[in-house]
Amino acid sequence: MSKIPGKGPAPAASDGRDNERFENSWLQLRRAADQRARSEALTKRAAQWLQQRPKPPQLVDLGAGGGNNLLYLAARLPGPQRWLLIDHDAALLDAARRAARNHEASENVLEIKTSALDLGDLAALDFNGVDLVCASALFDLVSADWVEGLAERCRAAACAVLFTLSVDGHWRFIDARGKAIASTEDAWASRTFNAHQRRDKGLGPALGADAPAVLARAFRARNYQLHTQASPWRIEAGTAMARSLGVSMLEGRADALAEQAPADAARLAAWMTNRRQALQHGTLGVEIGHIDLFASP
Repeated sequence: MSKIPGKGPAPAASDGRDNERFENSWLQLRRAADQRARSEALTKRAAQWLQQRPKPPQLVDLGAGGGNNLLYLAARLPGPQRWLLIDHDAALLDAARRAARNHEASENVLEIKTSALDLGDLAALDFNGVDLVCASALFDLVSADWVEGLAERCRAAACAVLFTLSVDGHWRFIDARGKAIASTEDAWASRTFNAHQRRDKGLGPALGADAPAVLARAFRARNYQLHTQASPWRIEAGTAMARSLGVSMLEGRADALAEQAPADAARLAAWMTNRRQALQHGTLGVEIGHIDLFASP
């Protein structure tokens, strides 16, 4: 699924094909940070749940994109597995199929189906027979009503859920020792970006950093047993990841700030130049907070 600036791809490219190439390259770029951040304990809980279910397990990945979630989970969940990948972007789903075939965990995957579906159409999400619904880096984009509808469909199907890397609003620069660096300009940028996250991304007024709390409340209200764990990205200063992923995220965030506060263009340019140089020169890294959630009926 397309991601918003600062968490997903930065500005759109000039044509559709370029957009598809850009988005897939972004998803590949963030893969290592995602895998390092994700909660192994909650993945193990999901595996234990599936061990108790009929074989082979049926899994759905919402907003599957280029298949990062599948590639992470396939080797860590019991096989053989049947997957349904759902995303609005058919080109990314094709890329996910290719990546899965070439992945070392492909022996665990019995079947992969894809569905190019607008996630706004909740009525089209049928989880009958599904054991585990997954999603990664998705829920800041959706509305509270959308989460309620999703939770009700999961309850009706008695399936478990594993939702990872939901942003929690914590975004800070760190120095070479890992110590947080704060400035008034960083605080301004954070407030402005959080306001941009609330914009409607096509699925209703977006939750932004409230997503983890809204998810937990929706599934707890349906008598699910919940487990959550922090899963922050930690991109250390002076690393190749800071110069690539860190700068790419910063550029995406700057685009969001430009949309949200067009009158502050000069202020944004100064902040952006300062922080980009610090990432490129190895004096700063960045931390981005996320929450992972596993819930079972």
